[in-house]
Amino acid sequence: MSQTKKTRATAIVMFMLVLVLLVTACSQKENAGQPSENTGTPANETSTASPEASAANEEGPWSKYEKPLTVTTALKTNTGITQLGNDTYDDNLWTRAIESTFNIKMKNLWTADATQYTTKLNVSIASGNLPDVYTVDNVQFAQVTASGLNMDLTEAYEKFASPELRKIMEADKAGFESGIIDGKLMGISTQHFGMISIPSVVWIRDDWMKKFNLSPPKTMDELLHIAEVFMTENPDGNKKNDTYGIAINKNLYDTSISATGVALADGIFNAYHAYPAAWIKDASGKIVYGSVQPEMKAGLAVLQDMFKKGLISKEFGLKDTAKIAEDLTNGKVGIEIGSNWNGYYPGPDIIKKNGNGAILMPYAIPSGDGQPVKQPGNWPVGSYIVVNKKFANPEAAIKLINLYVKINLTNDADEYINYTAGGRMWNAPIGVSDPEQSTREYTQISEALETKDISKLSGSSVGKYSAALKWVESQDPDSSGAWLQNSSVGSFSILQKLFDNGNVLPTEYRGVDTPTMAEKKATLEKLEKEAITKIIMGASLDEFDKMVSNWYKLGGEAITKEMNDKYNK
Repeated sequence: MSQTKKTRATAIVMFMLVLVLLVTACSQKENAGQPSENTGTPANETSTASPEASAANEEGPWSKYEKPLTVTTALKTNTGITQLGNDTYDDNLWTRAIESTFNIKMKNLWTADATQYTTKLNVSIASGNLPDVYTVDNVQFAQVTASGLNMDLTEAYEKFASPELRKIMEADKAGFESGIIDGKLMGISTQHFGMISIPSVVWIRDDWMKKFNLSPPKTMDELLHIAEVFMTENPDGNKKNDTYGIAINKNLYDTSISATGVALADGIFNAYHAYPAAWIKDASGKIVYGSVQPEMKAGLAVLQDMFKKGLISKEFGLKDTAKIAEDLTNGKVGIEIGSNWNGYYPGPDIIKKNGNGAILMPYAIPSGDGQPVKQPGNWPVGSYIVVNKKFANPEAAIKLINLYVKINLTNDADEYINYTAGGRMWNAPIGVSDPEQSTREYTQISEALETKDISKLSGSSVGKYSAALKWVESQDPDSSGAWLQNSSVGSFSILQKLFDNGNVLPTEYRGVDTPTMAEKKATLEKLEKEAITKIIMGASLDEFDKMVSNWYKLGGEAITKEMNDKYNK
């Protein structure tokens, strides 16, 4: 789940240890790291890599350079890293493994935390003073490619990509192919953990469900009934009228790749077959923007009625992720619609404050009209690995990724934990995620929890299995998230059914904004969110039609045309 956005960094880092490699796609929740002087290879200079080093690499994915090869990069740092002994960002487990395997010496031209990395890299792009190998977001990928700053990696990939790396790229071929521009592989997609990580589930406080003898909701009316009971029947037992029904984030839904994932309203819209912030095909085959489609009105009417009845907090327009987590922890609300990982955040805090029975249990989003609920599968690729056009050894980048993939896919749990525990995966110069990882881990862990046979667990599954088992055996709150995500009743079990039943809508957006989108997106998003918020709080539903008309006039019509011209072929 980035890879943004959340306060309570310690809890979020716990979540990030579950979504271990989302770092390269999402880049959120990090902090700290002092940038050093940028001394990268300018675009108008040649690389210092030796011809001997290049020649030595004709052997294959794991061949070692005869002479040391220095490769420069820029590193995104994270305060969650626990260094080993005297390890640093420049000298650590990862850099030593790279040198031992390939005779490559890594050099960080500069380091920066996630809040500064993008800005600092933008400066480097503008000046052309760039590292040999580095990671860019979607917008930067378009920029460096258009400016001719990065290298075609087609030949290097074909010659040096390991079978394991190829498998990861084939696992989401569209993600990999999004790095191909005009027939040339201009960047390696960092991929993602799998589409199963993207849709939402309903989280409901279990002790309150049992207190009022309530059954899991199978319809939206049943979910709203549960919310009304939680609001009116004093579920926390303090004899005060101080609870509300369903938590809604002031952001309503997230239009970025790295969604906030807590208390989203899009699940309500999905229940009525509306898909805010998603670019999907309509019945005629045209690509359209879900937020301005007429189906939105049904969900808006329900949310407006919920607000009027008090099921939504009267102050929802002020409630961000941290405030909602606080409300859930303090027993002010017992329902939210959110991400698969909400058992990690704010789940443990809720249990610690209110007892083990206060665990939030996940359920499928129920339908508003009896028809199957579909959810959009938003574009999951958030970044690309690119190589400086002047770098003489592009195959070195592919080799670095090969090693990262090898360690991530290892069946040796000790090796995996050694390289990733304590956030040390952030020390890796570059890396890609495995689109099959979340599904593989859920399948392995849920089965092992039933059979207690751990022989089939991959290295990345062992730690999560141990945590899930700890919740089963000792009800340790800090282990509840792993169980709530990966057990047979966890969030992934629900989301897997969504995919099995064909109820995930593919996105038509491929991560890079169209020209008008890049120029007008912020203005249009503000227009959209303000109108929807006002309607929920009581404004006429006619305001939606006005918003739609203005959205098209202010750039939406041009964006829709550009999307269809670019992707609807």
